[in-house]
Amino acid sequence: MASYESSMFIVDGVSIPKPEVDWIDVEEQASVGNTRALNAIFNGVDLNVFKLINSCSTNKEAWRILEVSYEGTSKVKISILQLITSKFEALKMYEDESISKYNERVLEIANESLWLVEKILGSKSVRKVLLSLPRKFAMKVTVIEEAHDISTLKLDELFGFLLTFEMAISDRENKKGKVIPF
Repeated sequence: MASYESSMFIVDGVSIPKPEVDWIDVEEQASVGNTRALNAIFNGVDLNVFKLINSCSTNKEAWRILEVSYEGTSKVKISILQLITSKFEALKMYEDESISKYNERVLEIANESLWLVEKILGSKSVRKVLLSLPRKFAMKVTVIEEAHDISTLKLDELFGFLLTFEMAISDRENKKGKVIPF
């Protein structure tokens, strides 16, 4: 975010703000831009958050406070990202888990990574999902790998294929258990 710093005069080694009447057009435009941005930030937060930033005089100052409040410092971000990455690497589908529930868990981790502007989507997540499926999906995994380019396959497409396969398996198992009388 661009920031606004008011023009200053240095008098006897002390910085004092330049009077508004002496501002040139560029300084006036920067001040108006800062005021608008600060107003937008103030209007976009609730009362509790507003209390954190109401004394800020520049949009950059307010933005930094919000960034640290919501995302933490860079050290905190790195720690959270490492935690999310380890959750992603440890991801495995349970034998009795449905594809829909597993999809929810995968997307939850992917969405956590979006919060940190670090995407865990794409071919890495598709590959991870394929490797983390139970044995009953081994045949389908092979078919998907042979029929599709994994590097371009989207996660939602993959889960669509898997959901269809799971429904077909479930349907076959239901038909096996039923005896049709003549």
